[in-house]
Amino acid sequence: ETVATNNKILFDALDIERFFFCVRPYYKPYRVGQNVYRGANAGDFAGINQIDLLLGLCRGNDPSYAELLEEKILYMMPSDQKGLRDCLRMTPLLDEFTDAAKNHAGEEWFKSHARTFIDVCIAHGRTAAQHHNMLFSKFIEKPSATLEEKYLKQVTASGPALSELAKSLQRLRDMRTANPDADCETAHDEIEALKKASGWTG
Repeated sequence: ETVATNNKILFDALDIERFFFCVRPYYKPYRVGQNVYRGANAGDFAGINQIDLLLGLCRGNDPSYAELLEEKILYMMPSDQKGLRDCLRMTPLLDEFTDAAKNHAGEEWFKSHARTFIDVCIAHGRTAAQHHNMLFSKFIEKPSATLEEKYLKQVTASGPALSELAKSLQRLRDMRTANPDADCETAHDEIEALKKASGWTG
C-alpha cells in the first residue's frame, strides 16, 4: 500500500521532461575502458521477483518469465541471486492454498488466511499496473514519441528496444494482476476459485 501511495505521488509530482532528459540518462549503459557496463536499474533488485514467485502470480517455468530472470540474475548482488534461486525451489503460496481448499474450504482459518492472501495478490498487482500504466507510459513512452528514430535505441537503460520492453512490461503487468484477457497464461482462474472458496468479497 505504501508503494502504491508513493507511485501516485511520483506520478502527480514528477516533471516529465526533467526525468526523461536529466535523470533517465544516468540509468543508461556506460563505458569504462574497453568494457560497457549495464546501467543502474531498479529492476535488478530481486525483491519484486521473489514476491512474484512466492505468491504464484508468476512462474519460473513460464518461458517469458524465465527469460527475464535469466537476463536479470547476472546483474544482481550474490545475496539477491541466492534468494531468487531459493524462491524458484519453493512451492508458491497460491498452490498451497489451492491444495488446502480441497479439504479445508469451509474452515474459518482457511477462509481468513486465503482472503488475506488474495488481498496481498491484489496489492502486488496494483503496483505493477501503476508501474506500467502510469509511470512507464507517462515518463518513458510518451516523451519517446517526440524523439527521432535514430535516438530511440538509446532510450532504455539496457536490454531490448523500447517497443519490446513495453511488451515485456505489459506481460509482467498482466501476470501480476492475474488479468483474464492477457495474451499469456495468468493465475486468474486459480485466484477466482480461491475467492469463491474463501468467501472473499473485496
